[in-house]
Amino acid sequence: MGVKKYIKITLQISLVIFLGFRFYGVFVGKQSNEEVRASFERYFTDSDERIKMTYFSVDKNTVGLALELSGLGENIGLNDKAKIKSNSRKYIREKVCSDAQLIKYINDGNFVSIDIRNGDSGRLENIMNLSFSKGSCV
Repeated sequence: MGVKKYIKITLQISLVIFLGFRFYGVFVGKQSNEEVRASFERYFTDSDERIKMTYFSVDKNTVGLALELSGLGENIGLNDKAKIKSNSRKYIREKVCSDAQLIKYINDGNFVSIDIRNGDSGRLENIMNLSFSKGSCV
C-alpha cells in the first residue's frame, strides 16, 4: 500500500471519528439536560407530593428552578408567609450547601436561583427567591 493511500484512509477514518463524536455529543447533551432536570427534581422535592418543580433552566452560568408548595391555601397571611419564608430559606440553603457538586458549581462563579411559589394560588404567586453565588455556603 502506498503512502498516499495510507494517508487518505487515515484522514477518512479521522473524519468519520470526529463527526461521530460531534453528533454523539449533541445527542448526549440533550439527554443529559433531561437527566439533570430529573436529578434536580428528585433532590429538591425529596419525593414529597406537596413540593413540585414547575420550572427548570440551565443557562451559561445559571441554574434556575421554581418549586411550588401545595397545601398552603390560596391566601397566605403575613405571619404564615414569614414562617414559610424562614422554613424555605433553611430547607433550600441546607439542600444547596450540602451538595458538593452544587457548592463547586457556585464557587466556580456560577449561580443557582430558586423561586418558591404558592401552588394553591390561582395566579402565579411568588413567595420568595433564593439566589446562591460564590461564598453563599460559607
